[in-house]
Order: sequence, then C-alpha cells, then structure tokens
Amino acid sequence: MFFHEFIYEIKRVLRQKEELFWVLLFPMILGTMFHFAFDNLNNTTENFHTIPAAVCYEEGANQQAFRQVLHTLCEESDPPFLQITETDWDSAVQLLQNHTVRGIFRVGEEVSLTCTPSDEANTNQTLAMEQSILEAFLREYAASSRAVPAILTQAPSASDDVLGLAASNISYGSSLTLGAGNMDSIVQYFYNLIAMACLFTSFAGSYVAIRNQANLSDVGARKCVSPSGKAVSIAAQLLSGILIQFACIMVNILYLVYVLRVDFGTSLPLLFFTALAGCIAGVTFGFFIGSIGLLNEAAKMGILICVSLLCCFLSGLMVGNMRLLVEQLCPLFNDINPAVRISDSFLTLNIYGPNSRYFGNLCSLLLTAALFTAAGCLMIRRKTYARL
Repeated sequence: MFFHEFIYEIKRVLRQKEELFWVLLFPMILGTMFHFAFDNLNNTTENFHTIPAAVCYEEGANQQAFRQVLHTLCEESDPPFLQITETDWDSAVQLLQNHTVRGIFRVGEEVSLTCTPSDEANTNQTLAMEQSILEAFLREYAASSRAVPAILTQAPSASDDVLGLAASNISYGSSLTLGAGNMDSIVQYFYNLIAMACLFTSFAGSYVAIRNQANLSDVGARKCVSPSGKAVSIAAQLLSGILIQFACIMVNILYLVYVLRVDFGTSLPLLFFTALAGCIAGVTFGFFIGSIGLLNEAAKMGILICVSLLCCFLSGLMVGNMRLLVEQLCPLFNDINPAVRISDSFLTLNIYGPNSRYFGNLCSLLLTAALFTAAGCLMIRRKTYARL
C-alpha cells in the first residue's frame, strides 16, 4: 500500500504543471535575471582596483623618501596600489578635471593632496572611496615621516630598530582562517533564490493535506471511506513530494553552477544536502498550512505564497541588507525564519565550511519540519463528517 501511494503521488506531482513551474522554472528564470543584472557588478564597484594619481614635485623639495614609498606601492604590490603620473601642476589639474587621476600629490616641504570637489565625489561612490583611500595613505605617511625623525633625534642608537618597526605592518587583531569560498557579496542573492525555491515546495505539502480532507476534495472523500491507514498514505505522499521537489531543486542548483557559472563556494554534495533539508522544511510547512481549519484551497495557497515571499524578503532576496536590519530590530524572527536558516547554511559553507553553525541551521530546519508534520497530522487525524 505504501509503495502504491508513493508511485501514485509521484505521477500526480508530475502532472501538476503550475506546481512544477514555481519550483523548477521560476527560480531558473529569476536566477538568469540575477545573473545578467549582477554580472561583473563587484568588478566595477566593490573589488579593489589600482588608483591613478598624479605627483607634482616642487623645486628644491626633498623627493627621495616619498619617491621610495611610491615605488613600493606601484611596483612591489599585486595588484599595484597606485598608478603614478609625474607631471607639472597645470597638467595634473587638467588630468584631475578629466577624471584621468583621482588625486594630485604635491610634494614640497610637506606633501599635500588635492582631489575633486566634495559635491562631485558625493555623487560617485567609487570616486569617493578612492579619494578616501588616498587621504588615508597620506595621513599614515605624514604621521610616519614626522615620528621617525623625532625618535632618531632623541635616540640615534636605535635607528635600526626604529626603521625596521616603521617598515613593518603590525596587526592588533587575531587571525581567522576562512575557507577558499566565494567572497563576492552578490552570491547571497543566489543563496536566497534557492531558499525561495525550497519554500515554494510548500505547495506540494499543502496538496497532500487538502487531498486527505473529505470536505475539501473528492479524493479526500474517497480516502475517508477507504480501509487503508491514513498514516501510511500521508507518509508515502509526503516522501514522494519531498523527493520530486528535491529533484527540481537539484536541477536549479546544477543550472546555476554549470550554466550561469555561479560560484557557491562549496561542493555540490553539501549544496544538495542543504537543499534537501530546506525541501523537507518547505513541504512539511505546506502540509501544516494545508491542514488548518476549513479554509478552501485558494485561501491556503494565498497564505503559502504570502508567507513564503515575506520570509524571503526578510532574508534578503529583494534587499541585500534586510536580514541585517531584522537582526538589529528583531533577531528572534531570523532564528525562526526558514529562508534565513537555509541561506545562512549556504553562507556558512562558503566562508567556514561545515561547522557547528552549519549543523545548527540544519537541526533547526529538521526540528521545524518535525513540528510542522506532527501538528498537521494532529489536525487531520480521525475527522468525521455529518455529510459531504
């Protein structure tokens, strides 16, 4: 009997074209749109690029120290920190006005920096960031150039130690080993895309509950008078629904990885394992909603769509920093939001690999699925009807 129900439910799900569309085709379409919308976005806005700058040396200025620093930044780093153009003041101003360089270093008795007006920089975030980097570099150079001569004047014998300390880069933080994952922040949208697909599997779970209620479907009426056990029937239907929905999620992941070339930062087996936990949570959530009260099928579908999209919105599918905002205002909601648990599992795998945080997310999803299943079974067990 279990096997018969299992095969029957697989055939039913495969015939539900609208159900397969939301789990299989819609995430692929949305993922394709994400790919073309976000393609190379970090390369132009967030990833570091060599900063072009001009240098003007005044006559009689002590040029050797600053030249040496610039040579180090231009030649001995990969990628180079600066791209320097040595020219006179008038030519440098022209380069700055044409946005060929981001700033002008003027070397006299002291080194000064000239940039574009602040109102223009405020309208261009990349320009403002590069100018801020140049200002930070100049502040550090000025502090070092004043401190070292003052120390050497008071303690000439410590020249080797002082120069070695000035050349060293001291870190006051502790190091943390990260995985060799994808540090592109755009990948979080694809994490949430898979989380959305997992929540859309709730439609399959809702159909299972509705088709076992005699007052909501003709199939439920026939099953109500059937001698077969309801527990075996529901278990077979839920299992087949989970497997079919999981197969659709696997196709989505393979499409993102091999067609759109999205780097999730971890191996495919771990991606599939995480998606399986998400599918179980999604199907059982739909089963729970489908078991509630006397609402008709359309009302329950509306509830599932609204709740699923709200969870995805608050996890960052539409607005990238929404999850952080929710964490500040109501961190408890992030703890119970299945979309957050799924996307955070992918993020944890990407950055740290499978650790306690990752397995904690999976346990949370499976515990939620167990609670939804138990609550759904309690609501649809041993119902009797005066008439149908």
